[in-house]
Amino acid sequence: MLLICSIQVIHAEDSMYSHSDSATSGDVTLKVEWNDPILGQPTTFHVSTTGGSGIYKFNMEAPNYTNPDVMVYEIVADPSRGEWTKYSDECTSQDYTFTMMASGTYNFRFHVMDIKAGVTYLRTNTYIQVSSSDYPSVNSLIQSAVTQCNNETDGSDYQKTLWLHDWLLNQLEYDNSLKWSSAESALTRGLGTCQAYERAYAQLLSVAGIENVETRDTYDGHTWNAMKLDGEWYQVDCTWDDSNDNWYNFDQIHLYFGLTDKLMAVAHPGYSNIYTVNGYSTRSTTLKNNYFVKSGEAQKWVELYRDRIQNSLDSKQIQFSIQADNSTYPPSIYKIQNGIIAYVMNQNAWFVNGKKINLIANVNDNKFDFSVTYPIECTEHDWDEGKVTTELTCTKEGIKMYTCKNCATTRTETIKALGHDY
Repeated sequence: MLLICSIQVIHAEDSMYSHSDSATSGDVTLKVEWNDPILGQPTTFHVSTTGGSGIYKFNMEAPNYTNPDVMVYEIVADPSRGEWTKYSDECTSQDYTFTMMASGTYNFRFHVMDIKAGVTYLRTNTYIQVSSSDYPSVNSLIQSAVTQCNNETDGSDYQKTLWLHDWLLNQLEYDNSLKWSSAESALTRGLGTCQAYERAYAQLLSVAGIENVETRDTYDGHTWNAMKLDGEWYQVDCTWDDSNDNWYNFDQIHLYFGLTDKLMAVAHPGYSNIYTVNGYSTRSTTLKNNYFVKSGEAQKWVELYRDRIQNSLDSKQIQFSIQADNSTYPPSIYKIQNGIIAYVMNQNAWFVNGKKINLIANVNDNKFDFSVTYPIECTEHDWDEGKVTTELTCTKEGIKMYTCKNCATTRTETIKALGHDY
């Protein structure tokens, strides 16, 4: 199906093109002509001008796209880069090509500049609707992915966000030309800048029912997603996760999945100027739904330090440091990994001589700094009134636990059964 909007049909004897659109300013007329588009193949747009001085320069804007029956357009390519920013050399006509890749509606705008005639911004505005079962709409691709996600996960928000993250990374590669910047380019062309990763993942999350917003770092010129899981915000950078490198001893494609603001700012320092502002709406402060925490891999990292930590605890050190094992990694890597490790260290229970102690781990560049509070050594316990932890009955004994007011040591006593009173 092909529907052309805002056009004038040209008879075959007058033109080699089936369709045209035009705009006029004074005696200058800008005209664009094209034949029926075929999805997946380049469409040629012939742009020409009559009137004025006869000395023209032409330009094609970055096209826009929207899904069928939807009037919300996104720019397919970055309008600030590439051919979209340039006018042609002086000429009487110019050919432009563009390949439409998804069913839906594309919006094309062409410009002419005739400085001598006083025309600096004459523009056509054309909408072309295309459809093919071989080239589904972006929304159809997203709906299909979310349906597959729901069938292959347990339905939890965490599992859905992780599945969609991994699925997206398999669909595209980073566009080093910095041209393609949309969900359309990500899902139909397999190329995209950070904006394409963010827009595609945002639409996937929204259809899956996951609240999300764009995180835009204007200082570093980068963008990624903030997603809400279990009432808490998390930062996820699909662009930086999309790596084929295997330089480190962990799963690199999930390093930026479920980070706090502080850890994301390790990779993108300018972000520190953004999330620290009062009233920042998506502040991310927990790693509960971080990939490495949820998968248990972070706990394995902690175990590699356990003996060294325990030795310092057994010798009753109040403060001590341990060099990180990943110190040879780039700081943008080891600081994030160690931030996750420190979080899990602080979630673990630590003991000395059977008594629980309070340990706080912090990342200090390429080492861990620890502060420890040990239980107060009692020369004489001062027990509280006690709390029944197991209720007694007529036939079963109960248990009562007492806690020392000085050192928090606990002891238990058995409470004799009541016996029957007939």
